[in-house]
Amino acid sequence: MKRGIGSTLLIVFGIILMLSSFGLKFYSKKKESNLVNKLDKEFNKEYIRNKNKNSEKIVEKRKVDIGDGIAIMQIPSINLKTVIVEGIEKEQIRYYVGHFTDSVMPGEEGNFSIAGHSSHIYNELLNELYKVNVGDDINIRTLTKEFKYKIEKKFIVEPTEVRVLDQIKNEKVMTIVTCTEKGNKRLIVKAKIQK
Repeated sequence: MKRGIGSTLLIVFGIILMLSSFGLKFYSKKKESNLVNKLDKEFNKEYIRNKNKNSEKIVEKRKVDIGDGIAIMQIPSINLKTVIVEGIEKEQIRYYVGHFTDSVMPGEEGNFSIAGHSSHIYNELLNELYKVNVGDDINIRTLTKEFKYKIEKKFIVEPTEVRVLDQIKNEKVMTIVTCTEKGNKRLIVKAKIQK
């Protein structure tokens, strides 16, 4: 009798864990999808508004707070379209790809650096990143411009190797950081802006 109750409790506990995992994934995907749609609409309105303005006019930078959406990233080769938000703290990268606040913004001179999970626990945004190849495109769309980066390198480092985030002068590059499949190392994708 005790054995039957124990087995039943284990089965129920297993089902609860599976449902929790699916629920969290669904919630994460829904939250990310809602922000992609919101930014798409916002960026489209701004594009139409700026289309009639003088193209030589410099668009003022808007104030960006932690958690604000700053860009939409598309990597066609892995069918990825996601939002990049400001910040890489737990709350930001649990649901989105986050921008390292001490790195430059998209299209600026230096190293535009972002990070996100490739996790079966939180979100799966960068799970397919290991499939990209040198030469693949990364499209970044901000409120005011679109940028195309081309992947130049893909490699694995230890989590302590933060030199990949170093700023670079006279170049416009991008770095994407995510965990490897087992989570004990970091997959790095380096790309360079195309003119």
